[in-house]
Amino acid sequence: MIQELTDCGPSRTYPVYYLEDAMNNLGDCFDYAVNDYGAEGSEVAELFCLSGVAREFERGNAWVVSGKSGVELFALIAERSGYQSGSIPDRTYRFEKTPEYWTGWILAYLQWRLGESFEDLLHVVPFDALRSLYYPWHEASEERVARLVCDMAKKASRQTKLALARKKLKKTQQDLAYESGVSLRSIQMYEQRQRNINEASVTTVRDIAKALHCNIEDLLEPVFEYKETSAA
Repeated sequence: MIQELTDCGPSRTYPVYYLEDAMNNLGDCFDYAVNDYGAEGSEVAELFCLSGVAREFERGNAWVVSGKSGVELFALIAERSGYQSGSIPDRTYRFEKTPEYWTGWILAYLQWRLGESFEDLLHVVPFDALRSLYYPWHEASEERVARLVCDMAKKASRQTKLALARKKLKKTQQDLAYESGVSLRSIQMYEQRQRNINEASVTTVRDIAKALHCNIEDLLEPVFEYKETSAA
């Protein structure tokens, strides 16, 4: 399946020839972190995003995607986030792929295939929820899992990124309206999804982002649109 997906469409952030390495290495990273180091998978997933390593994956940084083993990836995440304490234990060889390996493996595929950030993917399907799909979905094709995740995203009841960013700074909607110059009603409608912030003017989103001390893309909602390919 992977070898057949040679097209690098607009949602693909790096060439397909890096994909197999990316999937194997991220799978090994989570497998090692949970089953050898003793970390919680959900915590490692959060640190993966916060450390900036996820962003480098998304950009297709060959040094990270293909140039590091799973153990080295975890060491990089731990170092950047201040998580590591003491020495890194040796990796245990396992004959079978673990659910944690599959979770990292399919997560790398989903990010590449759907073109969404790891942060947005894990917001819709948190690490533990994705891991719970291991039975029976580890026997399904990557494409079937991608379709499933898109369906889950559309049905998921979740707060908008705008609401999360506002609450993180402990601002009320009224505070944000005053500081951004965007009407209170507009703020409310964006947060309630009665209006699509992705379709707002650049000026509007820029002013809101400035008030929330974030980038415009931090407020845009993921689309999670599954597009068929000739190889699907």
